[in-house]
Amino acid sequence: MQALSERDKCPIRLLKITAFETINVQDIVGTCKRLESFAQSLNLPFSITPIFLSDMKDFRAELVNIEADETVAVYSPTVLRSMLSRPDCLDGLMRAIKKLKPAIMVVNEVELSTNSPSFVKRFIEALFSYSAYFDCFEACMQQDNKNRMVLVGIYFRDGIQSLVAVDGGERIDRSVKIDVWRAFFARFGMVEVELSESSLYQARVVVNQFVCKSACHLDKNGKCLIMGWKGTPLHSLSSWKFT
Repeated sequence: MQALSERDKCPIRLLKITAFETINVQDIVGTCKRLESFAQSLNLPFSITPIFLSDMKDFRAELVNIEADETVAVYSPTVLRSMLSRPDCLDGLMRAIKKLKPAIMVVNEVELSTNSPSFVKRFIEALFSYSAYFDCFEACMQQDNKNRMVLVGIYFRDGIQSLVAVDGGERIDRSVKIDVWRAFFARFGMVEVELSESSLYQARVVVNQFVCKSACHLDKNGKCLIMGWKGTPLHSLSSWKFT
């Protein structure tokens, strides 16, 4: 938002966000208020519309109000992995997104392979990944940090329980790595594009602000950015265009 507010060429007439939430409606309302306040401080024309869905399978392109002269961008933060156990719903979501005709789609996903039918393979993969997460928390966050408590007490607890105690179609928490997503996106005529140099520079600037920066690494996998901790990949960030 700050970069958009400072842009001289082709200034933004209006930054309009439609935010979808499926878990906590209060969280999205609070986020909207903070973004509105930040945009106002930047003197950036801005509007945000929160929409609550009980399930992302209910997403429809018609829910997004798009004017004829507007350019659409889609950001998907660890949304697609939540639908890996329901392939038909995942395909439906992608078809709905394609109907939006976005100029770009940015995908942030967990760089982890826990979609295998083999329990041993899933367990070993998850062991390294969760160990890296907990080591990162120990180095960067106090034990009473609210964000850490939510991540560990809710998301990680449910994820580990799903991996160890649940199998078959009931196992909701699943992840696949970027190579699998590439094959999946190709089915919808999507082409991967390079992340901008300015965004990569900004990512490195943010990392360098932390005391534990030496343990955090940013690597490239083709055109995709991989974020990891002490050599263990944790997240992928990639950008795509529909053809």
